[in-house]
Amino acid sequence: MGQVQTVIKQEAKQMGMMGILGQKKFLLLWLTYLASSLSVSFFLFVTNWYVVDYLRLEAMLGLVFFASTVPRVLFMLIGGAIADRVSKPWIMFVSDFAKGLILLGVIVLLFTDLLSIWVLIGLGLVFGILDAFFWPASGSILPTIVKEEELVRANSILDMTRQFSFICGPLIASFLLGIGGYTTVFAITAVFLLYAAFIDLKLRANGSEELKEESEKEGRMAKQQLASIMASIKEGFMYVKKSTFLTALMSTSVFLNLFFTGPYTLGMPIFTRNILGGDVLTYSLLTGSVTTGMLVGTFLIGMLNLKKKRGLISILSILAMSILFIVLSLTKVFWISIPVVILMGATIAFANVPLSAVIQSHTDKEYLGRVMSLLAFAAMGLTPISHLLTSSLLALGISIEKIMLVSSSCLCLFIVFTIIRAKPLREVD
Repeated sequence: MGQVQTVIKQEAKQMGMMGILGQKKFLLLWLTYLASSLSVSFFLFVTNWYVVDYLRLEAMLGLVFFASTVPRVLFMLIGGAIADRVSKPWIMFVSDFAKGLILLGVIVLLFTDLLSIWVLIGLGLVFGILDAFFWPASGSILPTIVKEEELVRANSILDMTRQFSFICGPLIASFLLGIGGYTTVFAITAVFLLYAAFIDLKLRANGSEELKEESEKEGRMAKQQLASIMASIKEGFMYVKKSTFLTALMSTSVFLNLFFTGPYTLGMPIFTRNILGGDVLTYSLLTGSVTTGMLVGTFLIGMLNLKKKRGLISILSILAMSILFIVLSLTKVFWISIPVVILMGATIAFANVPLSAVIQSHTDKEYLGRVMSLLAFAAMGLTPISHLLTSSLLALGISIEKIMLVSSSCLCLFIVFTIIRAKPLREVD
C-alpha cells in the first residue's frame, strides 16, 4: 500500500499537480470548489428526487430546470461586469453564504410540510440569480492565483474535483436520504455551502495584490450607476466581437446547448425507463458513467498539459461527442450504453478544459470576467429553449430516442461546418 501511494505521489509531482496544490491561494480555491461542487451535486439529486418521488410531479420537473436557468442567462452579463470591478472572492462568499441560509429555511418548510413545487421553482430562481454572479467570479479568479503555464493543470484539478463530486455526490446523498430523509440531506448541503463561504473569506484575506486592489474597489462600486455597468458590458461585448476566435466559440456554445442540453438532461431518465427498461439504479449508473468519463478525460488532459492546437482538439472532441450521442440514441441495451456514455463524458472534458485555458491565456485580465460571462451567456442562452422544446416534442408524442437522434445529428452537421469555416478556432493554441 505504501509503495502504491509513493508511486501516485511521484506521478502527481511529475504532472506538477502537487506543486499547484501546495500553493496556499490555489489550495483555498480548491477547497471552496470541493465544498461548492458537493453541495450542487447533493442539491440537484435531492431536489429532482423530491419532485419525482415525494410530490409525484414528474411533468413539473422541467419547470424547475427552466426557473433555475433563466435568471442565470438574464443576470450573467451583469455578474461578469461586476466580477471585473469587485473582489471575486467576496462575490463567491455572498453567493455561497446566501444559498446556505436559504437552505436552512427550506429545512423549516420540510418540517411543516410546506415545501411545494412552487417553492422549489422559486428556489431555482433565487439560486439561478446567485449562480449568475458566482460563476463569472470563480471562472475569472484562477489567472490571478496561478501562473499562465499552470492554467491547464489548474483547470484540470478543478474540473476533476467537480466531476468527482458529481460521481460521489448522488451516491452519498442517496445514502443520507435513506438514513435521515430529505431534512438531513438539505441540512448537510447547507453546511457545505456555509463552509464554502468561510473558505471564500479566507481566500479573500489571503489574496494577491491584484485581489487586494479589487477589494478596495468595493466601496466605489456602490456608487456606480447602472449606465456604467451596461457600458462595461457593451465594452466586453465589443472586445469579444473583435476576436474571431471568441466569436466562433460563442456560436459553437449556442448550438451545442440548443441541440444537446435539453435532449440529454431531460431525456436521459426517460430513455433509461422507456428504452432501456431500467430503474433508478440504472439511471444513477448512467449518470455516474458520464461523470466518470469526464473525470478520466480531465485527468488525461492534466497529464498531457496541452499547449498546441487546443482549439482544434476541443472542436474535434465536440464532434466525437455528437457522434457518440447518435450511437446512444440507437442503443437498446444497457451494457452497450455504459461505455458509450463514458466516452461521451471523456470527450466533454477534452472539449472544455483546453478551451478554458485558451480563453484565460488569450484574454486581457481586465476583460476576463466579462468574457467569461459572455461565453457563459452564449452557452446558457438557449438552454431554457432547449428544455422547453424537448418537453414540447415529448408532449406531442415524439419518442425520446427520435429526439436524441435528430438533435445529435443536427449538432454533428453544425460542428463539421464549424471545423471547415472557423479557421481561428481550429488554429488557436
